[in-house]
Amino acid sequence: MLLLPDTVTAALPTALRKRLSPGPDTPVGLLDYEEAAELRELLPTMGPWARFRSSRRLAAHELALWQLTAAEARQPWQAGRIPTPQGYLSRHGGYMKTPMPLPYVRGTTCRICGLYPFPLPAEVTTPGLPVGRQFAGAPFMFDPLAWFEAGLISAPVYSIIGPNGFGKSTLLRQFAINALYQGRHVMWLADAKPDGRRLCELLGDDGQVFHIGAAGGGVLNALDPGALADAVHRLGDRPDAWVLKDQLHEAQAHNVIALVSLVRRGPVADYEASVIDAAIAALYEGGRFSPTRAPILSDLIAAFDYPTEAMLANAAARSTEEFAHITQRLLQSLRALVQGSLGRAFNGQSTQRMNLDAAMIDVDLSVIPQTARDLRAAVIAITGIEAQESVRARNLLAAHGLARKTVTDIILDELWQLFEVGGSSQISTVNRITRLNRSDGTTLGTSTHTVGDYKGVSDSVHEQMQATGFISRSRVKFIGPINGSEIREQQGLIEYTDAEADLLKSWSDSGSPSRHGRRAVHDGMGRFICKWSDDPSKPGVPFRTWISPLEEQLGIHDTSAALRSELE
Repeated sequence: MLLLPDTVTAALPTALRKRLSPGPDTPVGLLDYEEAAELRELLPTMGPWARFRSSRRLAAHELALWQLTAAEARQPWQAGRIPTPQGYLSRHGGYMKTPMPLPYVRGTTCRICGLYPFPLPAEVTTPGLPVGRQFAGAPFMFDPLAWFEAGLISAPVYSIIGPNGFGKSTLLRQFAINALYQGRHVMWLADAKPDGRRLCELLGDDGQVFHIGAAGGGVLNALDPGALADAVHRLGDRPDAWVLKDQLHEAQAHNVIALVSLVRRGPVADYEASVIDAAIAALYEGGRFSPTRAPILSDLIAAFDYPTEAMLANAAARSTEEFAHITQRLLQSLRALVQGSLGRAFNGQSTQRMNLDAAMIDVDLSVIPQTARDLRAAVIAITGIEAQESVRARNLLAAHGLARKTVTDIILDELWQLFEVGGSSQISTVNRITRLNRSDGTTLGTSTHTVGDYKGVSDSVHEQMQATGFISRSRVKFIGPINGSEIREQQGLIEYTDAEADLLKSWSDSGSPSRHGRRAVHDGMGRFICKWSDDPSKPGVPFRTWISPLEEQLGIHDTSAALRSELE
């Protein structure tokens, strides 16, 4: 029986030692410090029966002491949960998932004795948490923050490329589970199927699911970055509140510019961006609106009827009539935003705001029809900006001791949905999220089907290069089963050795019908090659995603339920 030594108990903080005396909140079995020390001292001199009873009391004391010590280090969303040696037990929760089993090793008795109990194949060992197995059975470990801290990559950004149905979202969920286990926040944006909602719902009150812009969905005011407004209110009269107000104004302008560019399928002119900026500033003059009482898009349109001096100057107009003529095209685009599905999604006060204390936020797009491409792309763009501003607000609150300092993992699944609508604003939206990871304290993971999804953002070669440049900025690439044409398409962006190219093509081969039954698992299912070196001669690490029995039982990765009939 392993007991904590007296030196450990005596070294506890004074405040904690005072709590060791029995009270209404004292864990069951906790003994007084002097009584526990006396029992340990007398234990060797006791008879068998007395020693047995005293050992049981000391064991209960050590467990209660462990629970009390663990309670001091709980995360905010672990309040009220019961700590156990296997993890935190609670409603909507449970123990940590089963560790990945060790690989089997076969050999003679004398040699196996020398390896036991930790045999390790001669394969690549990386930092992080286990997400899959390499060919010889060794676990493949990955965590973007762990790799960044170990110096393997220069930024915690990764990208997953592979065909539909081969496990891209399953791999993303593995990364999300590992991030939650380490106490980080997760923001799953653009959840189309949805892929992350089940995991978010299992967190209970610690998860937040967003429904925007559909039947039964909510409204997200493009002029109300809620997290920033809440942070301004909580900061009060502190000097940093004025800095946050400037960020709020910038986020409002960027949201409107992104929406206008989306409905136009083209960029916003420089003077139009300046007019939008001045019009938003005009809405706050006179105290009609404030950070906690935000305007809506209809209010912004009404501001064009009575332009201020700043609005006239930014449009280079000498009169109200000339201003109306110059901004007619911009006003038409703004009016298009308050009509139809876009108006129902963004022209109104927000019915949901991102909870800065939630362990996971999932933006569910499954309620939006696939045909509503503009609405889907708009929700992805606006919630992406909202997520980044929420992270910045939390960081500033943490600097003043008003929130817990933490790292946020942002996941952009099915990135092709944003790029297929086209427009330079979509590229700038992704760039805005990806370029400030280290300063904002975020990691970023994306997934899409092919490199062609990036190139399809526009007919402009310049914009295609901007979009595909994101692949280069992704310091880690996970490549699933792809064919020869996709390998050739990726030349110049991702380089493969001959062996890697052959392996990827073999995974994508479906095989003969006689070989695969209805329940057979495709050879390429869950298989990826991890590439993180810019040197094309250095091979990546092939592995296969591993799913624990607990994850299978909870149905976290079951995204094909709609394809099964009741007879199965």
